[in-house]
Amino acid sequence: MLSILAVISIKQIEQNSRREMENILLRNHLKQIEDLVKSLHIQRHEHTRHIQTIQAMLYLDEIEQVTNYLEGLTDQYQYIQDLVYVGHPALTALLNSKRKVAELKNIKFSFSIKCDLTHMNIAPWDLCSLIGNLLDNALEAVLLESKSRRTGLEIKYENGFYVIYVYNNGAKISPLEKDKIFAAGYTTKGAETRGFGLYLVKKIVDKYEGFITLVCEPRTTFIISFPGKGNIDVTNTVINGGHSGVLTTK
Repeated sequence: MLSILAVISIKQIEQNSRREMENILLRNHLKQIEDLVKSLHIQRHEHTRHIQTIQAMLYLDEIEQVTNYLEGLTDQYQYIQDLVYVGHPALTALLNSKRKVAELKNIKFSFSIKCDLTHMNIAPWDLCSLIGNLLDNALEAVLLESKSRRTGLEIKYENGFYVIYVYNNGAKISPLEKDKIFAAGYTTKGAETRGFGLYLVKKIVDKYEGFITLVCEPRTTFIISFPGKGNIDVTNTVINGGHSGVLTTK
């Protein structure tokens, strides 16, 4: 009887842990969407305010003031590009929000989607949690670089697998750290609340029967591979932010 109760308790704990993990992933996904929406609201407010100001000056026939105002905007107002759509609504929101974060931190962020993601059999919140955590690590890794800060994402369909590359040119991961970085709570940042990003990545990869390769030269690159199904259209390509070359796995 005690053995039966123990087995039931263990299964209940496993179910509770799975639900908690799913709740964490959903919260992370919603937070990414909220960040993007907030950024768009701020941009819209600024655009509206400038247009109203210019409209008022034109109504008063203050042409010289309008000219000075526009020249000031050219010097001070940062141009915001339109959203880059990547054929996946949730991933579109995530990548555009991360692009904004990279701009604010003076980081060059490139992303390239070179396949049709509609057949990728991964829940949107899981895909965004996986890529979001990898990008957060990449963006944080390059902050100590004083000159060229580069991070990037590339997704391809190769030999029957969806392959996700996330790279950065920050500090290298040591051989000792490579064996620990996917453990729950492990962090080099010295904070007890950190260290669960890559752990969540590993859980998602295992959930969808994928695998992870970590390459540390010439730059740190996480390579995530998931098995695909059927014939995949590879003609859907979106590139943003500059060069996104093929990454070596050697």
